[in-house]
Amino acid sequence: MDKEEHAARSARQPRDVLENRDAMDSIERQKEGWANDAYEQFVQNGGLERLAGIGKPLVVPTDDVLDTILRNANVDPPWIMLRKEIGSNMAKVIQLLDKTPAAPEIDALLSELNKQIIELNALAPSRSLHRHLISRHNVREQYQRWYIK
Repeated sequence: MDKEEHAARSARQPRDVLENRDAMDSIERQKEGWANDAYEQFVQNGGLERLAGIGKPLVVPTDDVLDTILRNANVDPPWIMLRKEIGSNMAKVIQLLDKTPAAPEIDALLSELNKQIIELNALAPSRSLHRHLISRHNVREQYQRWYIK
């Protein structure tokens, strides 16, 4: 096992990272504040009087309020945008590996990708969406697993 593979294997995986509950609670309160502000503005602008289903029971979405608002505005949540960026950067690494496997910029790209993966794991709303860190040896396998169905 070479030094790079050992570093990738010994790196802390998402399940090993401790959650910062105070930070997560603060983010949740911030999201709730945004949703409350949007609702208040809607009410002040007379939105309740113009609802199509006025007087009928509401169907309340069970997912994250901010994600629902962003989805309705056709905006991807930050973690999805980051996931797309990671995919494109992984494709670049694979192309470089195919052309010039000894290129030194590959290691810099892998380092940046692993930082992005750590950030993605912090932003993703579910542990099932977390990703493992990558190395030269597993980048193709992980790309296939994450982006090619």
